[in-house]
Amino acid sequence: MKKLLFIFFSFSFIFLNANDIQKAFLVAVYDENRVENVQHKIKTDFQYRGEVFFKVAVIGNYNKNVNVITKINNSNGKLINTQELYNNLTKKIYGYELTFRHLDVEKGYFEVFIDGKLYDTKVFVK
Repeated sequence: MKKLLFIFFSFSFIFLNANDIQKAFLVAVYDENRVENVQHKIKTDFQYRGEVFFKVAVIGNYNKNVNVITKINNSNGKLINTQELYNNLTKKIYGYELTFRHLDVEKGYFEVFIDGKLYDTKVFVK
């Protein structure tokens, strides 16, 4: 009986700590000249070329072991900053804002992959 309880609690603990990411989406695009909020847009207002920074919001249980990949055409992003998103009233963390740097950006759809699963591809970068 003890072994059965141990196995049950072991599996429940594993599933409680599993990566439970509900959403991941592009929030902002910026370069050295301008910043653009693209949270509710399908296409950017400005044309971006060269070195561009992208802010992605990840809602859910994110940790350092989660593999987040951002792509736009042939450019893969490099994670440069992570900030916590939390509720001001309860002080509970509900997500993270990740900043990625892309080099040699050309026009195309911005894609967010987390552990191989596509989460966002709605924004077209001019």
